[in-house]
Amino acid sequence: MSFKYRVYIFYAIWFIIVLSGPVTIFRNTSFSSIFSNEILFINILQRLTATVAFSLIFIQIILGSQMDRLVQLIGAKAYKIHISQGLVIYGLVLIHPLFENIIVYKVSKSLTDSLLVFIPSFETQREILLVFGRSAFLLATLAVIAAYFRTKPFFRRNWRAFHILNYLVFYSVFYHARIGSDLASQPFDSVYWLSLVLVSGTLVYRFIHPKIVKMKQKRAILEHNI
Repeated sequence: MSFKYRVYIFYAIWFIIVLSGPVTIFRNTSFSSIFSNEILFINILQRLTATVAFSLIFIQIILGSQMDRLVQLIGAKAYKIHISQGLVIYGLVLIHPLFENIIVYKVSKSLTDSLLVFIPSFETQREILLVFGRSAFLLATLAVIAAYFRTKPFFRRNWRAFHILNYLVFYSVFYHARIGSDLASQPFDSVYWLSLVLVSGTLVYRFIHPKIVKMKQKRAILEHNI
């Protein structure tokens, strides 16, 4: 397969995954109502940033775990995609919660109530799911800082620990996403569950499997010495 077709296939898969959220949202929403209700319009923006961010986080983890193979397939642009995508993800993670503040303010007409959205609460299931979202934002911020200072000795020595932050971000967003109304609809629901399987498999393969292999090797050496 030629280099050009490999690039086309990569972008086709990328667009299918990323657009799964927007397609689902617009399938569940009538176009006539989008601009007729200000709060509904803001909610759609909120859902768009959420679903696109989730899909990009999923892709980002898979790309990072297969970077060497990806470079062989589409060349050095794989690194540029990985870096640019990371910046877009953080921008979406930063913007997304602001829509919740705007909606609360539009409904309550109270600046205080809109700011109280940032305060964690565990009283209801919805508030617990919101806590997962806030946790994802904090973890993503740490991951971005670690990526920015990745050439510093401390971050180079502990790169594996900081890399796990990406997985923690994913699982936090995965549970936070259950607050939305688009999970029960296709095609985003399929991407949602597929991402859990692939990301979890990647986590096991990259971090857990090597430790199991080392433990078996040490046990074999000990048994041999005995």
